[in-house]
Amino acid sequence: MLANELVCKTCYKFADVITDAESGETICTNCGMVMSNDKSLQHTTPEWRAFDANQMRDRSRVGMPMTLTRHDKGLSTVIGRPDKDASGQGLDSSTRSMMQRLRMWDYRIQVSTPTDRNLKNAFQKLDRLKGKLGLPDNVIEKAAYIYRKVQQQGMVKGRTIAATLAASIYVASREAGVPRTLTEIASLSNISHKELSRVYRLIVLNLDLKVPMVDPVKCIAKIANKMEISEKIKRHAMSYMHNVITSGIAAGKDPMGLAGAVLYLSCMQGDEHRTQLDVAAASGVTEVTLRNRCKELNTKIPQLN
Repeated sequence: MLANELVCKTCYKFADVITDAESGETICTNCGMVMSNDKSLQHTTPEWRAFDANQMRDRSRVGMPMTLTRHDKGLSTVIGRPDKDASGQGLDSSTRSMMQRLRMWDYRIQVSTPTDRNLKNAFQKLDRLKGKLGLPDNVIEKAAYIYRKVQQQGMVKGRTIAATLAASIYVASREAGVPRTLTEIASLSNISHKELSRVYRLIVLNLDLKVPMVDPVKCIAKIANKMEISEKIKRHAMSYMHNVITSGIAAGKDPMGLAGAVLYLSCMQGDEHRTQLDVAAASGVTEVTLRNRCKELNTKIPQLN
């Protein structure tokens, strides 16, 4: 925006005015009156270009955005499948055969190196895990970035792509604050919990990552949604958890087990009654862990009950 002095027709005195280059409006700073509306300052021409009726319907300005979840970052082009020329007429047999060979070589060139083949295979698995785990786009982008760093360090050699990718997803989920456990990711990735833990520790140590702790409050929302608990009990459990964190009891405890215990005590105090078996199954912990956490909470902070 540009500022200068003009005579306002409403204030009848010199006033500081602001010129908005995007809307083409000149505005008085005293009364807010729009003194002029110069459309010549505004760019009104379309950014898209159309050469036929099909492009008029699909007014796409650019191609797909650059993303780390593709081996070529989405920058390479693909030869289309329709065997038609610019006028819409079909191609003859020789031209069609030539275009088929060009498509084949174009595909081979895009994945010509072992690194590209590894990334393409890994990111195809990443796209499938995105739907299974219900992860947002920012976590997927971060997981792809971590996997690329791991591959550059040469840590993929001797390990499966699935285990390395699952560990990258777990690190990205922890950094984004998305509550996903190692057991959950391991079961959906079809790998063992022990292997996933080993690769996770290797990535954290070699890349020198500072992975934050899991927020137990978000774990409460996850367990409550899985058990279809009312919003009133959920809010009460979150308030309970804030007091537990403030008292320092949550230090060194499994977030899912602690969240399950807080939610179980909140259900016992409210109108909804759930068994320890149901809460433990939804939390992914054993009943013994749940009972120990409940006993510890009742002993150390009985005033909350």
